Amino acid sequence: MSWESRADRVDHESPEYVWQQIADDLRADIESGELSAGSRLPSGPELGEIYGVARLTAIKAVNALRDEGLLKVLSGKGTFVTPKKS
Repeated sequence: MSWESRADRVDHESPEYVWQQIADDLRADIESGELSAGSRLPSGPELGEIYGVARLTAIKAVNALRDEGLLKVLSGKGTFVTPKKS
């Protein structure tokens, strides 16, 4: 998967929080299979650059997906898509 700029996927005028828009975008990629189980996501600062937001905003989106069980954060190794549960 290519991680080119996704700043155009964030609408700063929307009533929906920016971190939620990013979480929704990443969730869609996971559900479609574009991001498959075991895929490694860029770091928080890198995701911030990709989406054109502060790194903490990107990290909040990652944490939300982690809490949903879609991502696993391994300290010192990275953030990975978890396998789908049947």
